[in-house]
Amino acid sequence: MKRKAQVSKDLVIEATRTSPGIECFYSKGVLQFSGDSYPENAADFFQPLLQWVNNYVRVPHEQTTVEFRLKYFNTSSSRYIFQIMEILHGYQARGNAVKVVWKSQGQDDDMLDTWREIMDELEMPYAVEST
Repeated sequence: MKRKAQVSKDLVIEATRTSPGIECFYSKGVLQFSGDSYPENAADFFQPLLQWVNNYVRVPHEQTTVEFRLKYFNTSSSRYIFQIMEILHGYQARGNAVKVVWKSQGQDDDMLDTWREIMDELEMPYAVEST
């Protein structure tokens, strides 16, 4: 008998100088990313987040909101962000509501352009909001 994945706890990773703050609230259906993302070992940093997201999408939620307030992310981080968004895109394609927002803080337009490339490749709708 296959057991249903249980993800009932939140995932919170404190931001550092080189890694983003991550706040994933299971019961609220909210995932938030903030700060800079250029961790020394992106695989080690993003692995717990990928695991959390993979488990999260196994259970339907009324609404999932993903907010990005990233000032900078490097190529390694963009690969993991793409993987996370690809999982959420599949979740959305199965009929689950997913709202994605890039919160622009007047930072470098290159980051916003890179973000748009990721989302356009996935053909996933998103909003850009100025803060």
